[in-house]
Amino acid sequence: MITCEICGAKFKNAQGLAGHRRFRHAIQKPSFTLTGQQLYHRVLQRLADKLADKLADAVLEEHGQQLLESYLGELSRQGLDLRPADKEQISKAIIVAAGQSSRLLPLNSDMPDCLLDVGGKTILKRGLDTLRSCGISHIAVVRGYQKEKINYPYVSYYENDDYSTTGVMKSLFCAENEINDKFVLSYGNIIYEMDILEKLLRDKVDISLVIDTDWLSRYHPKHQRPVEEAVLVVVEENRITKIGRNIINPGEAHGEFFGLAKFSRRGAEILRYNYVRVTTRYSEGPFHTAPSVERAYFVDLIQELIDQGYTIHNVDIQGGWTEIDTIEDLERARRLVNTNLEGRGTSMKSNSID
Repeated sequence: MITCEICGAKFKNAQGLAGHRRFRHAIQKPSFTLTGQQLYHRVLQRLADKLADKLADAVLEEHGQQLLESYLGELSRQGLDLRPADKEQISKAIIVAAGQSSRLLPLNSDMPDCLLDVGGKTILKRGLDTLRSCGISHIAVVRGYQKEKINYPYVSYYENDDYSTTGVMKSLFCAENEINDKFVLSYGNIIYEMDILEKLLRDKVDISLVIDTDWLSRYHPKHQRPVEEAVLVVVEENRITKIGRNIINPGEAHGEFFGLAKFSRRGAEILRYNYVRVTTRYSEGPFHTAPSVERAYFVDLIQELIDQGYTIHNVDIQGGWTEIDTIEDLERARRLVNTNLEGRGTSMKSNSID
């Protein structure tokens, strides 16, 4: 038997050893003889490779799943989701970002609200990152005001060119083709922590709305956002029985809806069916709190579902989000995010306006 001096493999003859050295170690027939030092370095390199392989195997055995999830999560945040599909996992979201807030002028005079910067990222980019971090890879954005400036990759786009004369309900259904399976709805002017989305995704009912029960600390009579603007809800036996702006006494409110909801496949079917029904039935005249069905808010349609006997579930949270609809909102969001980035805090749980 002949032994390979590099790796220790054994062969019956010199021809076998020569082929092994040529293909395994990429060594052609030498025109010179290896010195003892060169041979020593090759043997050490081979031992180092074997040690590295064993170390990698040990690390993967102990932490492999964690490393894999971290790697796949980073790919997902870059827009490439390679994780295996979970039949129960929601993988689609619709972000409604068509309108323009007059109270953000002049900051949004030449860009959509969702492209305002908060801590080095736009509002929309923060939303995309949060959704993708939770495995939601198919994201549709409804654009309107300054629509050509919203052009992130790996996103499907829909347009509401009538954004100035229509409401959120109309904007949502500009992406009606996407409302054919389970999905998450998010307003385009909100920032929220990932654990809020994770809690929403764990809820298994057909239609769920995230509700902040610590809502009142966000409002102050001396600031731009009066409490009358809060979209409040009444909850009875773990289901929402009333929702709307300026129609619920704050003392009776369970909390505030801020623009994050989830629909199962059946929930999406319910939403589509009733949208078609109300746009036909209420083609003229007011629709709930809106002067017309064209100007209706999303929550007007939710109230219609409640009135029709559908169950709308509340997923309760306490802070951890912020809406950007005024300059004060934007300044506050920047303070919160910058505080977290600088290591002086760990969350957005402080919702009070100072």
